[in-house]
Amino acid sequence: MPFRIVHCADVHLETTFPGTRGGSARRKALADAFVRIIDEALARDADALTIGGDLYESERAGPQTVRFLFEQFARFGKPVFIAPGNHDPHAPSSLLARGDLPENVRVFNEAAWRAYPLAEGLTLYGFGHTPAEPGRPFENVQFERAGVQIALVHGSDEERCPPNKRATAPFSAADVVASGATLLLTGHYHGGYVVSQAGRPVLAYPGSPEPIKFGEGNLHGAFLVTIENGEVQLEHLATAHTRLLELDCDLEGVTNENAAHERVVTALAPYGPSDYLRLRLVGAVAPHTRLDLALLQQQAGATVGSLALENATVSFDYESIAREPTVRGHVVRDLLERGPEGEAALRYALAAFEGSEIAP
Repeated sequence: MPFRIVHCADVHLETTFPGTRGGSARRKALADAFVRIIDEALARDADALTIGGDLYESERAGPQTVRFLFEQFARFGKPVFIAPGNHDPHAPSSLLARGDLPENVRVFNEAAWRAYPLAEGLTLYGFGHTPAEPGRPFENVQFERAGVQIALVHGSDEERCPPNKRATAPFSAADVVASGATLLLTGHYHGGYVVSQAGRPVLAYPGSPEPIKFGEGNLHGAFLVTIENGEVQLEHLATAHTRLLELDCDLEGVTNENAAHERVVTALAPYGPSDYLRLRLVGAVAPHTRLDLALLQQQAGATVGSLALENATVSFDYESIAREPTVRGHVVRDLLERGPEGEAALRYALAAFEGSEIAP
């Protein structure tokens, strides 16, 4: 009979969202996504649930968070294994360091590997974060039990670390293979992916169940891990109901605020209340065109989850600049004399004089 594990990570219950408005709705969306993960585990008849860290934010989680989690663990009913991460490290005061922890829940509460037999020929090894920095979890480690060996830790695949992401408990795919682990189930990166070697998965990030920050990647959810006859297969289970999107809105040629508003409304038409947007206004607008970002955000953003606007447009009075006794004035005069072909190059030339970068 196959053994099935549902693996998730980076739920980040009770987190804040400084980059977007609508934080309360997004916090609820994270809890809803965890409910959907339990739903999937029940629907897939999973034998165990693994959580690869950052289940909650230790600074903000409290009694309500504990009640919610315990209710979901009880609803699943089968073994739950938690490897704490850097946002929910295990300590005597941790939410999950309680005497009333549900009987089906095991927390790996040390920065050291601990083995737990799941079935004949199948072992789970867990490694937990404590408040101290854990170092390299696979350094000088050798897993030597027979059969399939699954490792569970919250850490950083150092070969694929996203920009501006702090590395914690770093490792490489080669480290995982050298340890003897069949597969690493992990967390920390919010955009999910799988690294495979020789046709088999070596490490797997499920991604956060809902997007947390802009630019994380598109894979968010959990993995169904099926182990049968010594083979391991992964199926990604999508759970996200919200999107974080960064878009450009072209205001080229706009001469007044009303026209700008219409362009923004048109750009937002495909999106709805579950979409959280950063919209960058680009293009050359007529000189002295008023762009009231607060008003645009209030009026045009009512149909989406949240809207943040950035004004990256350019606006130049070409005729006035052409009269300047400067190199800039000479360039503008020359381009204006070339007609439409020169006018198309004006905004790039003037942006270059200002040291600005603009989107083509």
